[in-house]
This record gives sequence, structure tokens and C-alpha cells, in this order.
Amino acid sequence: MDAVTSYLHTGLWVLAAAISIITLLVFFGYYIYQRNRMSALIDGVRNEAELAAQVDLLEARKKVLIQWIQEQQSELDRLSAERQEQEIMRADLQRIEQECAAKDQENQALRNEVGELENQRHMVTQTLEKLESEITKHQDEIKKMEAQKTEIERLKSEAEAQRDILSDQEKTIREQKNELGDIEYKHNTLRKKVEELEEKEQQYDYIKSKLPELKQELDDTREEIAIQQRFEDEVARKVQEHNKLVNELKTEETALKASIESLKIIAKQYKKQLDDEDGTEGAAESKYRDLWQPVTFPKLKPVEEDVDERTLLKSTAEYIKGQKLNFPERVLNAFHTALKINDISPLVVLAGISGTGKSELPRRYAEGMGIHPVILAVQPRWDSPQDLFGFYNYLESRYKATELARAMVQFELYNRDTWPLPDDWNYSRSDRMLLVLLDEMNLARVEYYFSEFLSRLETRRGINLDNNEERAKAEIALEMGSLHKKEKSIRLFPGHNILFSGTMNEDETTQALSDKVLDRACVMRFGRPKQLSDQDNLPRTTPNKNGLTFEQWKSFHRTSFSATERDHVNRWINGLNDAMEKINRPFGHRVAQAIHAYVANYPDWIPNRIHLAMADQIEQRIMPKLRGVEVTDADIPLRQIQAIIEECEDQLLLKAFKQGADSQQQIFIWRGLDRAEE
Repeated sequence: MDAVTSYLHTGLWVLAAAISIITLLVFFGYYIYQRNRMSALIDGVRNEAELAAQVDLLEARKKVLIQWIQEQQSELDRLSAERQEQEIMRADLQRIEQECAAKDQENQALRNEVGELENQRHMVTQTLEKLESEITKHQDEIKKMEAQKTEIERLKSEAEAQRDILSDQEKTIREQKNELGDIEYKHNTLRKKVEELEEKEQQYDYIKSKLPELKQELDDTREEIAIQQRFEDEVARKVQEHNKLVNELKTEETALKASIESLKIIAKQYKKQLDDEDGTEGAAESKYRDLWQPVTFPKLKPVEEDVDERTLLKSTAEYIKGQKLNFPERVLNAFHTALKINDISPLVVLAGISGTGKSELPRRYAEGMGIHPVILAVQPRWDSPQDLFGFYNYLESRYKATELARAMVQFELYNRDTWPLPDDWNYSRSDRMLLVLLDEMNLARVEYYFSEFLSRLETRRGINLDNNEERAKAEIALEMGSLHKKEKSIRLFPGHNILFSGTMNEDETTQALSDKVLDRACVMRFGRPKQLSDQDNLPRTTPNKNGLTFEQWKSFHRTSFSATERDHVNRWINGLNDAMEKINRPFGHRVAQAIHAYVANYPDWIPNRIHLAMADQIEQRIMPKLRGVEVTDADIPLRQIQAIIEECEDQLLLKAFKQGADSQQQIFIWRGLDRAEE
């Protein structure tokens, strides 16, 4: 409506302006016409009187036209005034519309307030109903109390009636009062004794309830005292052995110096002899004979090509149980998954007290899966990679190989064509899987004999395996003495078809693992079993007669999981690293990537697999790093770690963590856990 009015006024104003312009044009045309006519009259009429008459007539007409123009100008002024009034009215209309909109907003706010008041009224109504219900209940109670009061009054009347009767008996009562006083004294004495007995009985029940816990603490204390005593005895024995060894070494030092001089002469003679040799087949056979000697493995035919990981792992669990071993499914899944991520975490460590099955699990797992095992018993004096692979004997001019080196020759993937193998050598197992077990690996310093090899295992990740120069970064070059001109060094490549595991006892005779090893390993700690079981009645089963191939093993690997799961894992990892940084034990990208790989490769048929896998990684990677942390100084970060464990919903791990972080202990103690309780 406002727009139509505006357009109407604008049209009227334009029409008035057009009429004024047309009028001016008509007047101007008429003026020109009269001027021309006047010129013609001037030219035609010479009579001054007539000319004057014409001029007067024109003047009169001019006045009429001027008056008409003034009237038209007045009309234009009136129309302009009306237009200004319309503009003012339009502005007022807009202001009114804005005020209406503001009023609508206020009305909406009022309606919202009315709704809130209605809700409050409803709540108040409910409250009043509850109060009325309570009042009704209290009224019923008051009625009952009044009835009781009436009954009390009745009883009081009866008591008054009996008071007279009691007055007669009062004398008798007084006489008996003395006797009752004695009896009351005895009764009070007995009552006190009864109360003391009841209190002692409560104390006895409390002590009885605490007895198993106190007994357990006593056993633990006795065990710790025994361990400490054994440690002190072992230290004293080692001091004596050390002193004896020092004396022996001093005695041998002189003899060794003389022997070294003799060996130098002999070495020069052998070097000259080797330089004179032309590298015949007989010399090479003698030099490498021990290295080419194969490790005896059972002959296993390949498993079916469409082997299913779940089926194979289930049959392995049944085989292990048939060997009278009781490993929970959770432990077997964790060990299997830890081996699958050997690309980034090349070592799986099984730690704990002796007799918990640490050595049996890798061996029986390998037999059940169809993987060839090699078990190396670590010696306390191992101090170099030569203890793993062997050494070149310059006196005998041949290489003294270990079982690991000979097995790696059989499982070599790339370099065998460059070796001087015998023509009849046919012991290749490159298409199969090998599991190496370093038994009691911490009897010696792991960093001394395994650190270099561990670095080579880690170097495998991310290199181009088809490039000889790239692959050489991860290879182990065996020391073979002096080489002939056409003779090449023996280089072993630790392929991903070779898995590495180790066991370690935790007592006074062993060494702790360094952070370098912990960051590159999954550490599964076996706790003390709470219940000892006897499984002699279980039937024994036979190992897998089929061998798992390298290609089938690779088919079990997975590299990714859903975005939602990845967000959960990243949040947990960042939370753990923040907490570990507060106690000066943070971890880097390697550990974070290893956790991602573990979660991705955890069996996907397990319910709640992401939470279980993350709990495993906290147990395997975070718990070992917390040992020795001051509990009182690390209260906040320990609570942050506990919150993440609670999110993972692993109650057994949470219980073990709380025991390790008990405030009554000065330091964090990680004793592992027994998954058999689940």
C-alpha cells in the first residue's frame, strides 16, 4: 500500500512538471510567433499610431501570460509541498514498522518467559503434589501417634491404680533392694566383661578378615627379604669372583702378550699363504663349511593358499592348550599382533619371574603356526655381535658360525646368488617364516651384543629392497678374514620373514633394558599366577604339519583403520605423551607409529578391539617406562594415565596400575599382571 501511494504521488509530481514544461514551450512558441508577426507589422505598417496600438496589445497579452505562468508556478510549489509531506509520512511509516518489529521481538521474548514460567509452574505443581502426599502421610502418622497417646493415657490410669498395690509391696522391695544392689553390681561387672568380650570378638573378626591380606603382605615381604638376601649373597660372591678373576687376568696378561706376538707371526704366515692361493673350490669349501651347514628343521608342506588368520590362530591356541600350557586368548592375540608389526617394532620381549611360560609361548606358538623356531641361549659374557653370528678363526682359516647365522643363510631373500655355495646346497627356506628366540636375553647387556643388529632391523623400514645400495644399509657383513680379488664378503639381510623374540627374568642376576631397546620392543610382562593349575589330564596335541609361507604371513598385515578409531587412538597417544613428559619420560614418533600399527593389526574379529589393543600398548610400552618413578611427585600425570586406562575399559590393567601407583609406596612398582584372572 505504501509503495502504491509513493508511486501515485511521484506520478502526479511528474505530470505537473510535464504540464509546466509544455506550457512554457507553448508560451515560447507563441512569443516567437508574435515577435515575427510584430516584425512583419513593423515592416508593413508605417503608421506609428497603429504600431503603438499593436505594442499595447502585446503588452496586455504579455501580462496575461506572466500571470498564467505565476499561477502554474504556484501549483508546482503546492505539489512540491505535498511531496515533502508524503516523504515525511513515509519516514514515519518506516519508523512505525520498525517499532512494530521491535514489539514483535518483545512479544516473542515475553512468550518465551511465559513458557519458562509455565514450566516452573508445572514443577511447582509437582512439588506441591509431593508435599501434599507427604502431608497426608504425616497426618496418618499423627493419627497413629494420637492413638498411641490414648493408649498411653489408659496405661497411665492402670499404673495409677496399681500404684497403691505397689505401695504395699514397696516395703518388701526396700528389703530386697540391698540384695538387688549386690546383684546389680555383679550384673554390671558381668556386662562390662561381656562388652569387652564383644569388642575383642569384633577385633578378632576384623583381624580375621584382614588375615589373608596380611598373610599375602607377609609372603611378599618374606619374598622381598629373600630376594634381597640372595642379592647380597650374589653380590658378595661376584665380588669374590671378580677379585679372583682380576688375579687370573693379571696372570694371563703376561702369557697373552707373548701369545699375541706369536699369533702375529703365524697370522703373517697364513696371510701370505692365503695371498698365494688362487681361491680354489677346496679352499672356499673349508673357509665357509661351518656357515653352509644347515640348521635341521622339520619338513613342512605349505599350508593352503586361502589360509584364514583367525582359523590358524584358533588352531594354534588349541595346540598350545594341548601341550598342557594355559595361556589366555588375550596373551596369544597380543604376542601374535606384536610379531606382525616387526617392521617398526622388531623385538617382542617376554619378561617376568621364572616358570611363567615365557620361553614356552614363542616355541609353541611357532609350532602351532607352522613357523620354524631357532632358540639361542644368551650367555652372561656376550658383549659383541660376534656372539650372535660367529667369528672368523684366523688360526683355522675358517668361519665359526652360530646357529642364527646358519639359519639366516637358509632364510636369506636377496644375497644368496653372490655367495660361493656348494653345488649340492639345497636348504633354502626363503619362502618360509623363522622365529628367533633369545632366551634369558638380559643375562648380558643387550646393548653390547644386540644393539647394532637392532638398529639394522629398524633400518629395513622405508628402504627400497630392490636397490642393492639401499638394502646394504640394513645388512650384516660377516668378518671373513682376508678376501681374494674375486671373493665377495658374506652379507646377510634380516628380511621380514625372520621374527625376533626374547625372554628376560627379573632378578638380581640380570640387566635392565635401556630406553633404546624399550622404544623398539613390545614388552609383555608375565605376573605371578594367582592360582596354580594341574593339567596332566589334558590330551597332548601334535604340532602343525604345514608350514606358513612368507606370502601368507604378509597377507595377515593391515595398515589402516577407520577415521573415528584413528581419532580415538591419537587422542589417547597425545594424552599419554603429555603425562609421560611431565615425569621426564616422553616418547617420540617411533613409539606413536608402533602403537598405530599395533592397533591396526589387532585381530579384527575381537569385540571392542580398539580399546583392547590400546590397553595392550599401554601395558607393553608405558608401564615398563614407569618403573622407579616417584609416586608422590608424579601424582597428576599418573592420574592422567589412569584416566586413559579407564577409557580403555581394561579392569585388570587398571587394578594392576593402581597397585603399582599405591601412594603408600615411594616409587612406582610394575609387577605385571596375570591375564588368567579375566
